[in-house]
Amino acid sequence: MAVSDMTATLDPGFLEAIASVPTSAWMRWFHDVAPVASPPVAVPPTLVTTFALPAGSGSAAICLFETALGNAAPELHQVALRQWSGSAPEGVRVLHQERAADGTPRWTLATAWADAELRDWLREALTAGMTLRSDGWEWLAAPERPSAARNSGGASRPVEGRRHDVVLFEPGAVAVMYRRMTRGGQPELDLLRHLERVPTVRVAPTILGSAIVRSPDGVRSASAVMEDIVPNAATARTVIVRRLHRALDGDPSLQAVALDDVRAVGVITCELHAALGRPFEQGVLAGAVPASAGDVDAWVARTWAALGTAATALRASPKPSPTLTAALDVLPAKLQQFAATAEAAPGLIHRIHGNLGLDTVLMSPPRRLSIVEFDGDALLPDSERIAPQSPWRDVAHVLVSLADAAAEAAGLAGGDDKAFEIAWLWEREARKAYLEGYGTGGGALHALLAIFEMEFAARHLLDALAGGRTTSVAAHTLERLTRTIV
Repeated sequence: MAVSDMTATLDPGFLEAIASVPTSAWMRWFHDVAPVASPPVAVPPTLVTTFALPAGSGSAAICLFETALGNAAPELHQVALRQWSGSAPEGVRVLHQERAADGTPRWTLATAWADAELRDWLREALTAGMTLRSDGWEWLAAPERPSAARNSGGASRPVEGRRHDVVLFEPGAVAVMYRRMTRGGQPELDLLRHLERVPTVRVAPTILGSAIVRSPDGVRSASAVMEDIVPNAATARTVIVRRLHRALDGDPSLQAVALDDVRAVGVITCELHAALGRPFEQGVLAGAVPASAGDVDAWVARTWAALGTAATALRASPKPSPTLTAALDVLPAKLQQFAATAEAAPGLIHRIHGNLGLDTVLMSPPRRLSIVEFDGDALLPDSERIAPQSPWRDVAHVLVSLADAAAEAAGLAGGDDKAFEIAWLWEREARKAYLEGYGTGGGALHALLAIFEMEFAARHLLDALAGGRTTSVAAHTLERLTRTIV
């Protein structure tokens, strides 16, 4: 979507809310204002962060908006903002302007996609390394390699579907802002640097340079500029939902095409895990090691807690589903069965993606894939979020996201029983296709898969109940698990 089109869809109140935040207070999360959407959607957090530009030329901001247009699924829009004193230069898209009593502009908030000064300064900072201090803020840049500089020619364009705090820096590259650090580093950057050491694997973006941002109160965050983003990409979820929706609307051949997409996601997941399981002499990733009985106990305990919380929330809901309630009564015993099998074959553990799903895989024609957002599972404590985990946790997350995509496609196709019946049949085949691509057909390790699926489905149920949304995905997955034998 072009910048002019994108800015026209943003709610003016949202822009005014951003514009009213003092520069010194920027770098915070906005939860309370969102564009008007139909149907209503949960308000996503929007990260806004700023840093001063050299020579007193104002402040630049990097932010992300997520909006829903009409009855469509939520779409991502990235935008770089720049605040000028008085009027902005010609050629920028003015989003908000405050005027004095005599009508003269006091300050202007505008898009800065084509702001050569901002782009050149970022490149210089990341190429040579730079420290910038202003009003207590500090931006410490460091190049990843001596040849980090890039040609800045051409027009910027958005990369669809990334669910992260990201803005386009120049064609083929993005600047990403991370809001929290762990162990003196940032998990996503650690993983990307690790993957760059595997010359035969190209599943993720490449880091051009990175930086540490310190706020006046001493809080640190990280930023980076990355390249090798898949061109003309959408998330695998978007691609698969569109194909399946069209299949349900009368083109059944697209069901098979969508299965091929899913199989390709399985292949790239396997490549990712093979690369992350490799030991290296440097960095925080030590390679794959055998899981212990204690690891399995911890995974089971987390799933047990999620099931209990979900069961309590369901019973407290206005009209709890009797079928779903019965499934939640049966699942603790099933969990014990899965745990007994998993203890006999716990597999390996190593650093994994941590939040892998169809919306963290970018896809472009003819089926070129890359994986983004290696920030881990934000719902876990930091100690668990960056600790070695079972690769089956990633696999389970993708399988639950397949069910979610099938349900979304069925809803877009009318949401009747027939649409859901076909969608669930497709999901069953999609599970097989994904596991075929990953390189497994069954076995004792699938007990771990069932444990993690149970945890994610229970979380899905809790989120649905809290947001007043349909519980169809959680119900379908949890009821299936009552019949699962491993």
